[in-house]
Amino acid sequence: MKISHRWLLEFVETDLAPAAIADRLVNAGIEVPSVSPLVEGLSGVVVGEIEAIEKDLGVTPAGHHNRLCRVALPDKTFSVICGAPNAAPGLRTAFAPPGATLPAGATLPANAAFPGGRAIKAAKIRGTVSEGMLCSELELGIGQDGSGILELPADAPLGAPLIQYLGLDDAILEIEITPNRPDALSVVGVAREIAALTGAPFRFPQIAVKEGEAEAAMLATVEILDPDLCPRYAARVITGLTVKPSPPWLAQRLRAVGLRPINNLVDVTNYVLWEMGQPLHAFDYDTISQHTIVVRRARPGERLRTLDGQDRSLEPDMLMICDPERAVAIGGVMGGGDTEVTAATTTVLLESAYFNPGSVRRTARALGLHTDAAYRFERGADIEGLREALDRAAQLMADLGGGAVAKGVVDVYPGPKPRPRIALRRSRIERLIGACPTHEDVVKILQALGFAVDDSGVALQVVVPSFRRDIAQEDDLVEEIIRVWGYDMIPSTLSRGSQLQPVTRPADLTLSGNVTAALTAAGLYQAVTYAFVDPGRLAAMGWSAPEALIALQNPISVERSVLRPSLAPGLLEVVALNGSRQIPDVRVFEVGQTFAPHRDEDGDCPAHEELWVAVVMTGQRAARAWHAGGERADVYDAMGAAELVVAAAGVGEAGVTPYAAGKGPRYLEVGRAAALTAAGREIGWFGEVALHAREAFDLPAPLFLAEVSLTALLALPRREIRYEPLPRFPAVQRDLAVVVAAEVTAGQVEAAIRAMKLPLLSRIALFDVYEGGQVGAGKRSLGWSLTFQAADRTLTDKEVNELHAEIVAEVGRRFAAEIRGVS
Repeated sequence: MKISHRWLLEFVETDLAPAAIADRLVNAGIEVPSVSPLVEGLSGVVVGEIEAIEKDLGVTPAGHHNRLCRVALPDKTFSVICGAPNAAPGLRTAFAPPGATLPAGATLPANAAFPGGRAIKAAKIRGTVSEGMLCSELELGIGQDGSGILELPADAPLGAPLIQYLGLDDAILEIEITPNRPDALSVVGVAREIAALTGAPFRFPQIAVKEGEAEAAMLATVEILDPDLCPRYAARVITGLTVKPSPPWLAQRLRAVGLRPINNLVDVTNYVLWEMGQPLHAFDYDTISQHTIVVRRARPGERLRTLDGQDRSLEPDMLMICDPERAVAIGGVMGGGDTEVTAATTTVLLESAYFNPGSVRRTARALGLHTDAAYRFERGADIEGLREALDRAAQLMADLGGGAVAKGVVDVYPGPKPRPRIALRRSRIERLIGACPTHEDVVKILQALGFAVDDSGVALQVVVPSFRRDIAQEDDLVEEIIRVWGYDMIPSTLSRGSQLQPVTRPADLTLSGNVTAALTAAGLYQAVTYAFVDPGRLAAMGWSAPEALIALQNPISVERSVLRPSLAPGLLEVVALNGSRQIPDVRVFEVGQTFAPHRDEDGDCPAHEELWVAVVMTGQRAARAWHAGGERADVYDAMGAAELVVAAAGVGEAGVTPYAAGKGPRYLEVGRAAALTAAGREIGWFGEVALHAREAFDLPAPLFLAEVSLTALLALPRREIRYEPLPRFPAVQRDLAVVVAAEVTAGQVEAAIRAMKLPLLSRIALFDVYEGGQVGAGKRSLGWSLTFQAADRTLTDKEVNELHAEIVAEVGRRFAAEIRGVS
């Protein structure tokens, strides 16, 4: 929202520069992104008068009709070429004589006499000398209208500097208001804030309506059929009006804040909207059937042509302003085209109302109409202040349009509510912020902000003004006091030891951080995907039961209509996206929540959330480089990533159990997937992604996936970390090679050896797996390196041989193994 500095000074007496005002507002919680001059680089432009059109210069090749005008100043005349269609003898306008400059950011039309620069000088155009330039508001940089030169009143002082005459020596504050502060969406509201922050006097606009003899109640009627959407509607009638251009001061005020002047009557409604924050609407009184306003919901199939010329279909929950025959406006959003003010309007019915914020918000969004009025109504207007805005606009219309304001106001307010009273204790202020202003300062701050204060009791009794809808409790008042008093007034204190509480990082965040650090250190990239997934793709992956999924009530699309039961679909989308960008080698992981239905004892079905990590790999194992091999990722890479997660959790070593046919996730290939275990329970799985799952995402290359439940890992006991000194005595290594049945896994054999719990066996490492003709069909050869070591002595060959023989005997007994080699 743009606020004019000169406009602010009409309501608050302060010598602060615009930049200093912006700093005060920012420190009080009102954001001011920028402060800029209204016009920069404009000088030497004056009020001139076209005395005569001396010559018609014909049409230029570009199609512009140029004429030579004689322009008069008090002491001199100039010959100026002008192509504006509204140039006429007797017109006073903005004249830039030789030596004047125009703003660097202003736009010059193609037919401008001096399109190449900003400094104006005499120049010969098609054989005729032009001594200056007649300017439009677009060329002056004060507006967007470039269709003709700027028209000034006939009494504009000839030769007067245009900057002083139009008040262009101004600064514009760009202000951003949070949704809970609609009171600051006006010049008066911001001025009140500045007065409270600086202690400067605040002046409310002087409102003195001069009423005529006609009774408003005899001229117009208002009926509210839906008070839940419109709790109050007030109207005045102004007669004997003449529609004409607005005076320069009013037109320039609107241009300064980014509004386009239209005519004196419509401009008044926009002016008061910006000044006081209350949206108004002017109806042509003679177009209102029976001069009666009916406020109701839209009827089925009802339509309205709005002011922007669009024919709009209305929904039954939309609030309409109507007469007895038809809808004439959309309440709080936009007026109708059939009842707008035109050049023929002589009588105006002026509306000032309060509309339900939620209703206005829904209507504006449904129709795609985001107007200044809707912006304010949907944040909450001042229901008690609408009469003041109505009176202010009615008097301005009468003054500028030569009319008379009918006596009285048609004000329908079926359910007025008392203003809330809040008790404020100084002890509460001290408790919340650690300091407290004096009693007198507290009262002064609140009164400056518009609160009524009764300080006769122990606690202050504060009456909240109707324009502060964000104040509901005592702590809200404390916040108002500290932001005006100043955050720098809070003393710095050192907390006492009893007040210091150690911060404990939640276990799930700690584990997530450890896992993320481990996987990124291993060369994987972290991804963050949507929690909403496509049920069609889930079905293709193997989720066939809809009851196992949680559907959204209002999904953004069908492809994002259920909560993810697994992290796998999101990561497969990541792989597909990279593939479409010609990136075939992908190594990514994600840590996130999964969701599943969970029916509790009360019969409700809330979502059960579980924290998981998932890893997907495809393409080459290492980044493509001249020194890297061409090995491709395989299922063992996924297994390694899963084991890395378990190691990062600190719960001991992970176990691997291959899935039997029909077991395990359906989106993993049968025979190419295994369960991951820790402390005797399943905590996840890994394997190759099944073909049907890859086809659901158009993924041609093999993919390998691992998923580990961090929630399950959190439930396991942590392995105690103990310091062990470096061994002082040498280790002894022996190799063991056995031939077993093909269905016997290396993990099973290794588990059997570990189960023997031999204290001197310090390490087991699988170094060879062989299947082929040398061992026979249906068999495989497995080779291990066994390390024996004692902490207190050097082992003898006899000790090692005895331990090695025990292992050979146990493996032979358990798995009918044939010893292939011992060394």
